[in-house]
Amino acid sequence: MPIGLGLASSHAPSTRANTVEEWETIHEFLNSNTPQLPETALETEEVLREWIPRMREDWQALEDQMKTYKPDLLIIIGGDQREMFDRSLVPNFMIFVGESAWGDNANFLAGEKSSEETMVRVKVDADASQHLVGSLVKQGFDVNVSTVQAAFGRPERGTPHAFIVPAPYLMPKFDIPTVLVYENTYDPPSPTAQRCYDFGRAIARAFKGDPRRIAIYGSGGLSHNPRGPRSGWIDEPLDRWVLQQIEQGTPEALTALYKFDSMTMGSGTGEIRSWITVAGAMAEMGQNRGNIVDYIVARKSTTGCGWAFWNVEEPVAAG
Repeated sequence: MPIGLGLASSHAPSTRANTVEEWETIHEFLNSNTPQLPETALETEEVLREWIPRMREDWQALEDQMKTYKPDLLIIIGGDQREMFDRSLVPNFMIFVGESAWGDNANFLAGEKSSEETMVRVKVDADASQHLVGSLVKQGFDVNVSTVQAAFGRPERGTPHAFIVPAPYLMPKFDIPTVLVYENTYDPPSPTAQRCYDFGRAIARAFKGDPRRIAIYGSGGLSHNPRGPRSGWIDEPLDRWVLQQIEQGTPEALTALYKFDSMTMGSGTGEIRSWITVAGAMAEMGQNRGNIVDYIVARKSTTGCGWAFWNVEEPVAAG
């Protein structure tokens, strides 16, 4: 069958931290130059100790969906933060069509060092990637193509963290053929929410006749402004509104976002575009309603952390 499972989540470094010390190290790096809200002081050691296993369970919920659905192909929608690209080129949409991709998954902000164990190697389905490019172009999307992994921003880290961080949770054995879709979620001018929603619908149409079981995942968000003027401040009303549209089955309402310049909607908050793209793909497949696994207003993470999934076959609410 075509796309039957959609997933989306934050990929903040803290979501995979294992200790309170790692949380505090990440917090210090991201927020040290910005005055913090009084509420940040409420995120005590006790609170962080509760969040660490909770976030592990949230990632596990997405992994369980993948294990149950057993996809033959995984499409990952992710952005770039001057990792693959530098300012000489920032495509709004790009698909990698090489045979494989690698990236370093060390949690650098938590102090983890690179090693062979931190290297992630993704098995790219070049044929499916080429097919998607052709279909999107015919549907009116001018998509850039890359055949060789040649990072300009952070060449030592390889494929951007938006793709590499979630990969071990979605496919621990890295054995699922994958399509890597770059979406400019971070560097203005970026696509509008409407464009991202339509992009997702176009991706779903591209695979409607495919006999394989296909999953699509959106990486990033929710609201955050790492190392920016509002670092550590989370737009909780915005995050909850986005999640409400997913949960109540009104994904088209999300197209109201990104229609005007706003400090709130810039920086990391722009990564909500990947969620909107997945929502569009699932709407095209007839599943407007998603399941919210969890949402945590984690100011020491700098990010409104969320996890969600859409399942066409068995849309059972998450716990």
